[in-house]
Amino acid sequence: MKKILNTNSRKSLQEYISDYTVIDLETTGLSSANDEIIELAAVKVRDGRETARFNSLVRSEKPISRRITSITGITNKMTENSPAIGQIIGEYLDFIGDDIILGHNIVSFDRRFIENICKKLSLPPFNNDALDTCYFARRCGLNTPDLKLTTLTAYFGIKHNDAHRALGDCIANYKCYEKLKECISGKLQNKECTV
Repeated sequence: MKKILNTNSRKSLQEYISDYTVIDLETTGLSSANDEIIELAAVKVRDGRETARFNSLVRSEKPISRRITSITGITNKMTENSPAIGQIIGEYLDFIGDDIILGHNIVSFDRRFIENICKKLSLPPFNNDALDTCYFARRCGLNTPDLKLTTLTAYFGIKHNDAHRALGDCIANYKCYEKLKECISGKLQNKECTV
């Protein structure tokens, strides 16, 4: 069951997969054109099981605001000795490879930041297909006040250590996606979604 949401060379997929890489970024703001990445993380999954992790803070040219620090806990002091994005992005992209990438609001946020960095640094385009767990949560019809990752992990009883830190969100998102797959499979078989 594959449904393509757009016609670009990279796709937003709506299918169940067991091999993928979860990605998450923390940034200085919401604009992929004007803001900068301050943390990169990824979790590689094979046959539904975590096999490897990548995590790095990133030194930005733009100062990290108090608002961003209050959300992420990341300070300017924490990132001052970290690699700049140009020094670490190649390693991050190598870790992801050609995998389908998975994330929460990945299409409208994380993938756009990476695409912009690749353009700015004259790197090959970031064309990985993507699966968005927000889409799967919508399909599940869960009785939750919203579809934030922290809301979903609470609903499924998943420990979400370090929420709003890139690696903590990757691990939580991986576990959440595996639960969402169970939920949707149950609904497709005319069973109630139970967790």
